[in-house]
Amino acid sequence: MNLFSYAARNIKRRLFRSIALILSVTLVAGLLFSAAVSMKGVLNSIGIGTKRLGADLMVVPAGYEEKIKTTLIAGTPSVFYMPYKNLERIRNIKGVRSATPQLFIKGTQYECCTQVDAFLIAFDPQTDFTITPWLQESIDRPLGRDEVIIGRSIPVAKGDEMKFYGKSLKVVGHLSDTGLEYIDHGVFMTFETAKDMIRGSKDKAVEPLSLEEDAISTVLIQLNPEVSPERAAVFVEYEIQGVKAIASHDVIGGVKRQLYALLRMLLGIGLSLWIVTIILIAVVFSMIVNERQREIGILRSIGAKRRSIFSLISAEAFIISLTGGITGIMSGGLFLYILKKPLMETFKLPYLWPDNLFISGVIIVTLLISVTTGMIASFYPALRCSRMEPYEAIRKGE
Repeated sequence: MNLFSYAARNIKRRLFRSIALILSVTLVAGLLFSAAVSMKGVLNSIGIGTKRLGADLMVVPAGYEEKIKTTLIAGTPSVFYMPYKNLERIRNIKGVRSATPQLFIKGTQYECCTQVDAFLIAFDPQTDFTITPWLQESIDRPLGRDEVIIGRSIPVAKGDEMKFYGKSLKVVGHLSDTGLEYIDHGVFMTFETAKDMIRGSKDKAVEPLSLEEDAISTVLIQLNPEVSPERAAVFVEYEIQGVKAIASHDVIGGVKRQLYALLRMLLGIGLSLWIVTIILIAVVFSMIVNERQREIGILRSIGAKRRSIFSLISAEAFIISLTGGITGIMSGGLFLYILKKPLMETFKLPYLWPDNLFISGVIIVTLLISVTTGMIASFYPALRCSRMEPYEAIRKGE
């Protein structure tokens, strides 16, 4: 019988105690794995979403600063409007390289319309620098009249039609996942299509759209390199009354601050659990050594070397900690898969699954930490056990 087979048999002999130790390691490994994967997923989403947004500044009506942040990060449809003339005034402000408008419209929930969780967003293909560059992923031509391109989270197939406010819109493509609900649940159309929908809603919709055809919700701005977003924001708010200019990094920065606060909390909990687990395993293995003194004495008396006794106890700790690590990774992965959406909605955080290479790396690191936990905890009991004299061990174990 080899070392690991003998160690496994000893573990089975004390099944309840072994399961308790495995669950302790499982808790630490599960927390570590799920925290690492979830944090990376949020950071992935923020990075991709920021790149896709492509704007240095966002201008919205004053008082709607928090709503635009909620819209971009959580995808919560928020409707606020300002006159189109603000766009031309913004273009003439010092430091502005380009500016493009967007219009936000809530999806409807009536039988006449497509009942999906969607956020309608109109843009201007002539000036847009946020949506147009990645339309090429789905279509190789400009978006036409009565056509829409939709986010990946909307369950409608390419070629199908969606109906909003009495107007039928043809889906001509999907955008890739970003983790930002604003994009993933967005239905993107041209201003021309949006104006047709606004006009037609007065006769066709159960609840007509009550907004002017020349209304816009936000203006996205790209700045000249020599002008900082903070400085440009001051220029915009000075020149145009009743608006608020928000730097894109302020929106993302708020998410990062929230994320890092959550990360610090999880690290604190994880470190505490790790220390408690090491102490618990050490105490339990010390008890095991005391209970098995007669067995250890007999093994020593028939020729087992001190190194073999040390390896036997270490092997038991290795099997327990490895099993706990594997169970923890599986549990953490299942936890994320099932609870990802409600957790992200609760904390108002975007999420995009990390790539397989990163997840593989986290699995390896988690297993190493799990095994290291068992090795550290069992080191002293194993060392004490290996130093027992055969006769003394048999006598105390009787």
